[in-house]
Amino acid sequence: MEKITINYYLYFLGFLFFAFGASLMLKKGLLATRLLGLQFLQLGIQLYCSYYIQVPIIFEHPNYFRIISPLFYLIGPLSYLFQHFLLYPERKFKRVYFLHFLPFAFHFLEFVPLYLSPESIKLAEISEVVKESTFNTHYSNFGLISMSTHIYLKGLSYIAYMIWTAYELFAYYQSVSKSFLLKNRLIVFWLTGDLVLKIIVLGCHIAFNIIYHDHIQTVARDFLYAGEFAIMALFLFLNPRLLDGPYLKGLVFQHSHREIQEKVDAPMYFDAEKSRINVKNKSILEKLDRYFESEFIFLKSNISLNLVAQSLKIKPRLIRISLQEELDFSFTDYVNSWRIQYAEEQCRDNPRWKSYKIEVIATESGFGTRQSFNAAVKKLKGVSPGQHFAKYLN
Repeated sequence: MEKITINYYLYFLGFLFFAFGASLMLKKGLLATRLLGLQFLQLGIQLYCSYYIQVPIIFEHPNYFRIISPLFYLIGPLSYLFQHFLLYPERKFKRVYFLHFLPFAFHFLEFVPLYLSPESIKLAEISEVVKESTFNTHYSNFGLISMSTHIYLKGLSYIAYMIWTAYELFAYYQSVSKSFLLKNRLIVFWLTGDLVLKIIVLGCHIAFNIIYHDHIQTVARDFLYAGEFAIMALFLFLNPRLLDGPYLKGLVFQHSHREIQEKVDAPMYFDAEKSRINVKNKSILEKLDRYFESEFIFLKSNISLNLVAQSLKIKPRLIRISLQEELDFSFTDYVNSWRIQYAEEQCRDNPRWKSYKIEVIATESGFGTRQSFNAAVKKLKGVSPGQHFAKYLN
């Protein structure tokens, strides 16, 4: 009776995760949101099907046999891609990313003959599984690779993706300043905490497979996996802004954003047409700001308005108008402001930069020459680079 009750919990938890994943898939916003939705959809399907593959229920529902096995190959890729596109929201999903899903596709296709087989064939396979007391059988009439081999491949895949995810996450933390981490300490806590939970779950799964390698039930492992996602969902529910990505609003855009927000909050001071224009400008500048913050595009000395406009799929004229009307900046001023801000943060937070000469600071910040650096600092800060950066270098 206790086992049946636990199975029912997993069954209904699968429905909840599926519904939550579907809501994320329909939510407008970052690509990372949809990838997270896919994770919850995958988990929802897995938990729902897990109810039917328990013995003896599986004999009454043989069509669920081997359905969830390919889904395990999605855990690592979806987790990594979610984090990747949350940290770098302006990056596009390229065709090469589909390579992450080749193991899933291969494993699914090799079992298509089983899925299309009559129930009598499936019941014969299930009987063999029950005799071996494990789903990870060494021999089968279906599949090019044995299930016992697949369990090792899935484990290696998951471990590899966890290492890759951890490396990219901490490399990202190293590439930004301490002030960035303080601004985004909630999302830092969320991503780091979720990574730690995944590592703990992985360790428990490995221990479970070692201790109960010949056991046919998988309820304990399902609960571990579901528990990790339940914590993630709860944290996300309490902090929905996390799906907006890292809050990287720089000094360049904060003043403009505040002014526009004040206008939006007080519509009586401007007409409807002006409001519509400001909101449109705000949208363009937010996208531009996000692009600069996530890609550090301003560090490239050959940056141009046309290249940025092409990447964002916005007409150069609209970017130019938005910068002029809201910031009173030319595109060059906007780029240089980002470079100066970057140099300020690095000189303040990075010990290595404190030993740099002005020429090196200029080069490392994306300025092509010392002269352009001098002119930009003088124009935007009103003093020479030596005077301005003295307070950061001391």
